[in-house]
Amino acid sequence: MSTQSDLELLRAYEPVLVYTRGELFFPADVDAYVRCCSLWCEDRDGKEVEVVPAGELTLDRLATAEQEWPGRYKHLRFVQAASLRAEARRHRRSARRVIPRSGRLAAVGVLGRVVDILMKLSLLIRGAVPGGVAAAAATRYRDRVHIDGTASYYGRVVREGGYIALQYWYFYAMNDWRSTYGGVNDHEADWEKVTVYVVEDSEGRTRPMWVGASSHEYFGDDLRRSWDDPDLRREGDHPVIFVGAGSHSHQMLPGDYLIQVDPAVLRWVVRAWRWVGERIFRSDSQFVRHGIGVPFVDYARGDGVRVGPGGERTWTAHVIDDDTPWVRGFRGLWGRDTGDFFEGERAPSGPRYERDGTIRWSWADPLAWVGLQKVPPTEAAARVQLAAHLGDLEERIREADADILRRRDALRRLTAARLVLGHDAHSQSRAQEYDARIRADEKELSAAYRRRAMMSDERDSCRAALDGEVPVAPSPTEHLRAPHLPYATGQQRTTRFLHVWAALSTPLLICALGAMLFLQGTYTAPAMIGVVLVFAMVDAMARRKLMPFLTGLAVLVLAVGVVAGIIAAFAADWRIALLVPTGVVVAILLWVNVRDLIRG
Repeated sequence: MSTQSDLELLRAYEPVLVYTRGELFFPADVDAYVRCCSLWCEDRDGKEVEVVPAGELTLDRLATAEQEWPGRYKHLRFVQAASLRAEARRHRRSARRVIPRSGRLAAVGVLGRVVDILMKLSLLIRGAVPGGVAAAAATRYRDRVHIDGTASYYGRVVREGGYIALQYWYFYAMNDWRSTYGGVNDHEADWEKVTVYVVEDSEGRTRPMWVGASSHEYFGDDLRRSWDDPDLRREGDHPVIFVGAGSHSHQMLPGDYLIQVDPAVLRWVVRAWRWVGERIFRSDSQFVRHGIGVPFVDYARGDGVRVGPGGERTWTAHVIDDDTPWVRGFRGLWGRDTGDFFEGERAPSGPRYERDGTIRWSWADPLAWVGLQKVPPTEAAARVQLAAHLGDLEERIREADADILRRRDALRRLTAARLVLGHDAHSQSRAQEYDARIRADEKELSAAYRRRAMMSDERDSCRAALDGEVPVAPSPTEHLRAPHLPYATGQQRTTRFLHVWAALSTPLLICALGAMLFLQGTYTAPAMIGVVLVFAMVDAMARRKLMPFLTGLAVLVLAVGVVAGIIAAFAADWRIALLVPTGVVVAILLWVNVRDLIRG
């Protein structure tokens, strides 16, 4: 048993968070944040009312909120209406934009920019964070929360399944991804986490094995990295995590991360386009790696403040668990509730709860969150499990042998009876029934033999692995299927023309297509297609991807030409339409047969 306390374990492996230059919010002390907040509840008529004004709320009072206002929906509010304009004005006077918002539009094509417009329009009908809140939050955070310049994490230690999960929870006063960096959403309050999974030997010594870091709504195997993964950067026993600007999501590698989407209505088109691309371009090309990009970029460049061991700022550690009063006692939202039915602009709940008040999955089961329930903690543990599986196999093989013996004896008895019944005319119908049963039983016996053979082969493989040096635990990257990778390093240079074109192209395209509607006769559709092609070509030139565009266009033209030719042939004479492909097939078969004849 380890002699280290929970705090000592947390300190031993606390991560280093590296931010993007220009980041406004850093992991905050929740006590200072709560003291700046007001508490709001729903009254009996469903209207929000302020029950505790800003300046009077404490963590102790927050912990008793469920008892004081039972059964009522509750949320905090960081930015107060009375000071919003003044605080926002103060921030805007001194704010300097580090990353141009047009850069995200330059990362994707015209279709992605159209999606961007639709997302902006959706904010008109969704509940959204009011304008100025992010700017006011920056001022309020700087003046009232981040006074001493320290950074805090809230650590939780969970011993489960042979692992010790060290959860590091980080609280941010504001997610300003949309307003500052052109991202998906804004919301008051933000909880993020990094979990280091360590194992303990018989002498109480611990060793890190895996690292999992929250990244938007991702979960499962691709969310974790092995401690031995070459892509995981470390400083001693401290993993280095790169934090997205404004969103505060976590990435293992520095760079710009493009959010993608494959719209359901275009899924078959996207799959066909990707199939063609995989056969024309290299597997590691941007064309193949990225789908239809939505212009929301996570900037995790790592060129800003470093927080943690060896960084400009050090951690203030707080240990929490299921019995921490404010963690357990408050199920409401930790910031403004906008009522957004997509939930993107609503504040989150605390580390223990989801927005609906239920227990958060990653809190209840930190192993399943990154797909570790199925993974033994060490090679030795994996071998123990494999030996147990081998014992199960031996038992199943014995059962299969008994089942095969029973089935074979029954089949032979039935066959003998069938032979007897076949001798007499009056029992022919019964003999035919036995024929059907014999055929069915033969198939089942054959299937039983196949299952037994597969189990026997599996048993031999398991024995060889246990007797030899075949590794049983997974390799550092074996579990990764589609890890989130940056589309750019963040150091790339883009032309001024690309930024201007990215900002103006979509409105110009919509205006041009609208103008085409006024054309008379049959010219409207061809003109609109021509306009789209011209815009797409200029866009490809601006992004220096003219050759992939021309290649894709050529493939599309060829496919359309083939389809049009087949349709035209059928329209002219259906016999010609059948004769031509038949002749092609005959020619191919003849060539193959002659080639085999010559080689033979």
